[in-house]
Amino acid sequence: MSRHQRNVSSVTTVPITSFFNFIIITFIITNISCVHSINELCPGRCKCEDEYLRAACVFASLEVVPIQLNPEIQHLDLSNNRIGSLTLAFGFYDNLQSLDMSSNVIHTLGSENFLLQKHLINLNISNNKIKTISKSALIGLESLNTLDLSNNNISDMDPQTFRYTNELEYVDLSGNSLMSLPDGLLKNLPKIKILKLRHNSLLQVPKLNLELAPSLQLLDLSDNLILEIGRDSIPFLRSLVTLNLANNVIRSISDGAFERLPALLYLNIEGNNLTVIPTDALSRLSVLSHLILSHNPLTTLNSLAFRNLFELKILDLRQCELTMINQRAFADNINLEEVLFDGNHQLQYLPSRVLYNARYLKTVSLRYCKLSTLEPTHFPVDDLKTLRVGGNPFVCNCSLHWLWNVIHTEEQRNKTKLWVDSDEIICNDPEFNGKLLNSLMESSLRCRLSTLYLSILAAGCLAATATILGLIAWITRVKRRKRLPFAPPNRPELLVYVGQSPRAPEKNLLNERYSGNRRLIEQNHDGLYDLPRQNDNKNIGMINNFNYQMNSNSNGLYEMPQDCCRSASSSFLGSIDDSKVFHELGDKKNCRSNIEGIYAVTDVTGMLRDNRGVKQYRMNDNLNSKQQNRTPFSSGSNSEYDLDYEYGYRNAATSNERPHVAFV
Repeated sequence: MSRHQRNVSSVTTVPITSFFNFIIITFIITNISCVHSINELCPGRCKCEDEYLRAACVFASLEVVPIQLNPEIQHLDLSNNRIGSLTLAFGFYDNLQSLDMSSNVIHTLGSENFLLQKHLINLNISNNKIKTISKSALIGLESLNTLDLSNNNISDMDPQTFRYTNELEYVDLSGNSLMSLPDGLLKNLPKIKILKLRHNSLLQVPKLNLELAPSLQLLDLSDNLILEIGRDSIPFLRSLVTLNLANNVIRSISDGAFERLPALLYLNIEGNNLTVIPTDALSRLSVLSHLILSHNPLTTLNSLAFRNLFELKILDLRQCELTMINQRAFADNINLEEVLFDGNHQLQYLPSRVLYNARYLKTVSLRYCKLSTLEPTHFPVDDLKTLRVGGNPFVCNCSLHWLWNVIHTEEQRNKTKLWVDSDEIICNDPEFNGKLLNSLMESSLRCRLSTLYLSILAAGCLAATATILGLIAWITRVKRRKRLPFAPPNRPELLVYVGQSPRAPEKNLLNERYSGNRRLIEQNHDGLYDLPRQNDNKNIGMINNFNYQMNSNSNGLYEMPQDCCRSASSSFLGSIDDSKVFHELGDKKNCRSNIEGIYAVTDVTGMLRDNRGVKQYRMNDNLNSKQQNRTPFSSGSNSEYDLDYEYGYRNAATSNERPHVAFV
């Protein structure tokens, strides 16, 4: 190649290279300019995230809403600035979904400031200085779901404030100056679920407005000036799950106050002026699981104080003034999981097994009460996970030995750890004052019985023994007094008692043969009294001696005519002429006895006082038919039946001589 050609080639190459370099430099400069212009659209102290269509200007000292942000922005945070006016502030941003303007100095929402915010879902204007809300303040917010107007100075609201916000589900008006809600305020909120009205100046439950919100699930009326909850204070709210009435001045709750809340699970009544548990009102809440009654001047928990609350799981009774808890106060609360008694400074005693029915109990807190001892039978210790009992003036003796074991045992029988606030359990007795329970030796936790206690115990045992012995002696004496003077034998005997009589011709014979008590008729092996047979010469002679005549059939039955009866008795005793020992059983002409086992009883009781005669008895043995047994001896008006034998009797004729014979 010649020198001329080399120069042409070099001249051609240089312009081409310079051209490409110019293009590259121009592209770089253009990009740098574009980036710089975009960064200028995001105000200082703001953070813009265009890829997420989000901008945050928090603590940016803004006094107006910036207009140089991305028009397509969806999430804008302007909280904690000094913005005081919203006039035509959001006309540039019609694609917003959430807007936070909390903690500014806004005095009014103006009119139609949100006319173009058709997509806005969440609006937070809390912690400002708004006093009133006009009818058209929220116009255009057709998709609004959440509205937070808390902590303003709102005292007046137009009844049509929520006319254009039919999709609202969450409304927070807490921390304002509302004394009541305008009638019909919630009329256009068919989907509202959460209404917060805490920290206002409400004097009563806004019943008329609540009736317009049947879909309500949470109602917060805490920190108001409500004095009482009447029977009709709360309307029927079938979906209400949470009701907060804390920190009012409620002194009474009517029995039917909660009966229209069938789904209520959470009830907070802390910080009121209740002096007794509203048992009847609470008993209507059959599915209630959380109950907070702390900071009320409650002094006593009576039996079944929480009646019918079978589903109750958490019970808060902290900072009350409890002095007495009935043993059956929690008898119905078998599903309790957490019980809090902290700060009941006058509570000195817990009854045994007071919480033992709570089979699912996991947490018990008794901090800073006035308990001097604690028993493992108060609650099911084996299933507990948390036990807080610090701050009590415990007497560290054998009564707390179980607690000492729990503290020094890492795992319980169910293989789960039980946490105990052992660093706050301090002894308050003279011996171990100021020492931690877990720092004591196990041997020091022994119960020592004093001499006085042993003496009292011995005296009590002696007194109890004397009382028992005295009672036994008294019962024995009473039984003896009630015992009959004569108990008839199961199978009576016929006895003859022979006495002296001046008219008895056989006096010497009788005294010689039958001195004392003698049995004339022997008892056989069947328990009957057989009469002497004719072939018994001895007996026959004895019978003939008394003018008795045996029946011809020799069946062991007597056959005695009426006259024979008299002569026999006269010849036998001589002094019983008219006693009529045996009476006729059918025919008056004879005194024949046709029943085996029959004997006669001549009752001589009272003869020394009464000479009118004696009563004569006939006893029928049960060997005969019932009808025969029931036949009385006499058809007269005087008849009676007694024991296993049946007697019939009649008054005998008056005897000139007092009888000396009794058949028993």
